[in-house]
Formats: sequence, structure tokens, C-alpha cells
Amino acid sequence: MWKPRDRPMTSFKSKLARLGPLPAERRGAPPLAPALAPLDRGPAVDGAVPSEAPPAPPAAAPAPTDAAPAAVAPAAASASPSTGVARPSLDDLRERISRIVARGAPPTPRADPARGELPFHVEQTPGGPLYASRTRSLAAARVGRAPLVAARDADPAMLALLSLDPGLAGCDVRRALFLDTETTGLAGGTGTVPFLIGLAWFDPGADSAGPLGEPPSDGFVMEQLLLRRLGEEEPILRRLAERLAGASMIVTYNGKAFDMPLLRTRYVMNRLPPPPELPHLDLVHVARRIHKARLKSRTLIALEHDVLGRVRVGDVPGGEIVACYAHFLRTGDEEALIGVVEHNAADVLAMVALVGLYGEPLGSLAAGDLAGAAATLRRAGALERAAELADAAVERGGGAVARRARGDIAKARGDKARALADYEVLAAEIDDPSVRLELAKLYEHHVRSFARALELADQGTAEPEPAQARRRARLQRKVDRSAAALALPFGQAAGAGAVDGAPARPCSEPAAPRREGDARGREE
Repeated sequence: MWKPRDRPMTSFKSKLARLGPLPAERRGAPPLAPALAPLDRGPAVDGAVPSEAPPAPPAAAPAPTDAAPAAVAPAAASASPSTGVARPSLDDLRERISRIVARGAPPTPRADPARGELPFHVEQTPGGPLYASRTRSLAAARVGRAPLVAARDADPAMLALLSLDPGLAGCDVRRALFLDTETTGLAGGTGTVPFLIGLAWFDPGADSAGPLGEPPSDGFVMEQLLLRRLGEEEPILRRLAERLAGASMIVTYNGKAFDMPLLRTRYVMNRLPPPPELPHLDLVHVARRIHKARLKSRTLIALEHDVLGRVRVGDVPGGEIVACYAHFLRTGDEEALIGVVEHNAADVLAMVALVGLYGEPLGSLAAGDLAGAAATLRRAGALERAAELADAAVERGGGAVARRARGDIAKARGDKARALADYEVLAAEIDDPSVRLELAKLYEHHVRSFARALELADQGTAEPEPAQARRRARLQRKVDRSAAALALPFGQAAGAGAVDGAPARPCSEPAAPRREGDARGREE
């Protein structure tokens, strides 16, 4: 039986002999490691013993010594001893690799995007080149059915009430700066960079009419600032600071939470003084209050479609903006940014149109939106203006939302009869426990009809179960007392002065002054 130790061992000298002769040394060439020729073992057979070593090299070939090591020319092609086919040299391989890499190389980015397809011109500033685009809207320009010029005459007091920010009441809307940014991400922080800033402001134009009697060329100016290359933010930030210094307020959409904190971070990162703190109208909060009952989505594009009546065609989705800018930085393809620039301009103009609508809601908003505006004014404490908007919302067919808003406003004003009538109509139209709760309170404390209040409480109110149980128990006691008073003889009942079955104190007895926190207050 064959054992592993019986296998003939191959000596180290025989292995070296199979490597073949080494090439001769060339004088002046740097010493290199000897190139090893492939072994020609012949066909492989399982269990076969390697054949005898090839013959020794001829005596004419000089053997390398320690004093003169062998070297191989890097550019020379060597041939395989077995096949005789020349192998490519190192220079040939490098040339082939360079040709393969050159096939997929991207086009060289343009050095100046202002000379290409993007609508930007370059301005030389002390901080570097600034790429800006500036256009002027016509006086009759609209976004959907909303005119831009309406924002010029928006009521700052109304905007302050709708935003629940009293600091906006004293601002000059004609000097408002509308701002929107496109960034390299939505996470915020120091790694997010605004690469496109869109600005708009009202420019009164000429002070007098033209030579042919045409009106002054007032309108809104749109300015966009492009970050051509990362690291060139200083000119953009300085221009933005100049615009902010001349403005009375900022108008953004979700700018309080994203745009302005991000821009302040960029000022710090570039070691520039921060911009001035101005009153800030964030339209996203106003939109959520006004349109919450009518619109499921309150994004700026949804408002532009459902409120302003404009549909964007071919718009770049917000989720693709970062990829478009990354493609521009990598390849210099300016066509990738054209849609992003148009998207940014549409966002800024949509904000201008919304300010015109919110600044005078009575003449521009739909009935359901008027109800939302009226409810917001009630929160702000402007009850008279809130009642005006609520009446208009009901008259224009605002439905249950408008009637609920008017009932809440009437209750806050102390007009409980008006509130009771609106709540009764509303309870007949919809099944709302919160409406039954308001009715139960009015019937108990205003009408003093305890039976009706108990009936509504039994149907369920928008209260926790312990509170509902206490309310029903209290109303049941009042109903029982009313029934007991009705069971008394006529003279005793008349002397008790029952009101809706509830005995009242005699006329000769003075009424005790009601103190804060009395029984009725605790029952409420």
C-alpha cells in the first residue's frame, strides 16, 4: 500500500532548475527581481509524480552573481518558454488601462455656468464670483387665480392674527422679503448646504406714469443666488445679508424650523456676522390652521393646486433636487439644474400669492377656509372680526365646519342664544360628542333644562368616563329635585319659585353674592 512517506520528494535544487535561465543583465539598468517563467508540467494526472527536472541551462548563458545581479528591461516583451508567444510589456499594459478608463470618463465640467444654459450672470465681488439671476414680474402677474400685487396691500394686522404673532402687526408688508432655499439635504446641521436661494420683494418702480400714460412699472423682483461650487458661499451670504438689512419682515414656508436656522449655521461656518433678526411670518403654520378642515396635505405645492388653482407641469419633485445638484457638481451638466431653478422660483411666487390671500381673507378665501380663519381669529382674541368671517362662511355654504366656528365664537362673545341655535342645527347634521357636550352645558347653566342636558349627556360627550359619570350624576340629582318640587302643592311650589322645576329663593330674600369657585363653577 502506498503511503505518503513513500512519495518521492522533490529537492529545492530541482525546483530552481525548472525555472529556466534568467535573462542577461543590461548595463546601466536598475536591478529588478528576476522574472519567473511559467512551469510547463504537462498534463495533470491525479496521483502522478512530477516528471524529471528539465536539463540544466547551457554553459554559454552567464549566471548572475552577487556582484552583478540580473535585471530585466521594463519595456521589453518576454516570451513564454513553452508557447513562444510574446507577453505584453508593462508599458503596453499601462496604455491599455488608460484607454479603458478613458472610455467612461465624464465630460469636463464647464468653468463658468453663466455662459451656458442656466439663466445666471456672474458678478465679481470682494468675496469671489457671485452667480445671480434677477427678473421682474409684470403688474398683472398671477399665480393661478391669485394676483401677486394683492400681497402689496395685505393687512399686516390680519397676518399677525392668523400667525398668532403680534410682532407682525407693525411691519410694512411692502418691504417684506420672501425667501426659499434648495439644499443638499433635509437633515440640517453643518453638513447641509443651501446651494440655491430664491428671494422676492416688492419694487414700487417709477414714481409717476410713463410718457404715454402707462401705469408705473411696479411689481415683484425675483432674485436667485446659485452656489456654483462648494466652498464659494461667502458672496451669497453677503448678498443675503444686504437684502435682509433692507427688509421689514421675512416670509417663508417652514422657514422657522429649517431655512433660517440652516442659513445662520452657514454664517457661523464661514465666519461671517449673522444676519439681523427680523419678524418672521411662517406661512406653514397659517396654512395648517386655515385649511386643516378642507385639505389633507398642506404642502406648498398642494396649496398652489387646491387654493391658488395652479397646476405645475413638469416640476422637479422635491426628493430629486439633491440628486440633480450632485449630478451638476459631478459632471457640469447645467440642464440638470434648470428644473430646480424653476421649482425654486415657483415656490417663492406661490408664497407671494398666499400672502395676498391671507392678508384679506374675506374677499379671497373659500367658505371652508374662511371658517378656519375665523377659528384662528377666535384663538387670537379678535372676536368681532372672527364673527364677521364666520357669518360669511355660513352664508357661503361652509357647512358644519362654518357653523361650528360660528357657534364657538358666539359662545366666546357671550351670545349664548346664538351659540345654542348653531349647536342644535349642528347636532342634527353630524354625530359629534363635542357638540353634545357644548349643548349639555348650555342647557344646564343657561336654559336650566336639566332633563334635556341629561338626555344629551346619556348620548355621550367628549369627556373622559369619570367626568361623564359625574356630569350625569349631577344632572340626575337636579332632575330629581325638579320632579320633587313639581309634586308639592301649588302654594308651596309657588312660594319656592321653581324655574324649570328647580326651586328658587323667595323674592324677599336677598341673593348672596356669588364667589369665584362656588358650586356652579365646580359643576362646570
